[in-house]
Amino acid sequence: MFYLFFTTPAEQSRKKSKLPRHKMPSRSQANLTWCLMLIWLVLISFGAVSTLNPEWLKKLARHGVEAESLDCKNFGDDFLIHNNFKRAITHYRKALEIKPDYADAMVNMAIAYSRIGNEAKGIQLLKQALQIKDSDKGVIYYTLAEILEKQNKINESIRCYQKTLGTKVEEFLVYRKIGSLYFSVKEHEEAKKAFEMSLAIQTDLSLSYKTMLKAGLSGYKDDTLHLQIIKEQLADDITSEDLSSYDLEIIRRELQNNPEIAKTHNHLGFIYTAQGDITKAIEHFQNSLQIWPGNRDAVEYLKHLQKQASNKKQG
Repeated sequence: MFYLFFTTPAEQSRKKSKLPRHKMPSRSQANLTWCLMLIWLVLISFGAVSTLNPEWLKKLARHGVEAESLDCKNFGDDFLIHNNFKRAITHYRKALEIKPDYADAMVNMAIAYSRIGNEAKGIQLLKQALQIKDSDKGVIYYTLAEILEKQNKINESIRCYQKTLGTKVEEFLVYRKIGSLYFSVKEHEEAKKAFEMSLAIQTDLSLSYKTMLKAGLSGYKDDTLHLQIIKEQLADDITSEDLSSYDLEIIRRELQNNPEIAKTHNHLGFIYTAQGDITKAIEHFQNSLQIWPGNRDAVEYLKHLQKQASNKKQG
């Protein structure tokens, strides 16, 4: 290589050199030497960068890990949705091999194991996910509660559902789950309290308004102006009184046609029936049918209760 730095132009070099013409380095040989030098310098540079491990390189590596593990999880999710649980588990396992602290992959893998009857493995994965710093604790406890409910571990399941309160999980669903569990073991008073909490949350205008705002976060994700307004509104502790100056007809119409509220009225109707309070039971089944006229359970129970009330009056 040093020879190249001291060579003179070809004609002069040949005159001064005692070497025959065919022994002189050709231009292609010189180019090859330069290419080898360049590769050598690049390799040294990469070695230095790897040794120093700068922040930009760390971010690049993390981005690659995130993308690859996300692809594996998405494949797993698709198989999970289509009830191919074993294939789903295979892809979740690959995601966790790439990124061992991938909590979302652990949770969905736990669900897949639960669906094939291996609840113990599912519970183990969920408890492992709870140890991860930035994991969504509410979703994990909710999933854990469902598996424990499937195992008929009522008290443990209720405790896990209670731990989801105050998280991102919809609270009306949590209270309804808790109410159903209490009802299953005939603790009617506790069940009634839980269902009444569920109904209060569902019919609270301020909470419904916040739910609409949360839906707007995805709808306006590319609109920075409106997105900031939505975030500010969500950060405020909005009450029904704060909304009194607004036209809330859209929200009221939504509540009047919400089958989830009808289901909660149904549950309260069942509880009051079990407690022998026929008047309150009829009231809740009627409220349910106003929202969901095709609700067969409410229709049948209402007929039975009205007949029972009529016989009682006649007696």
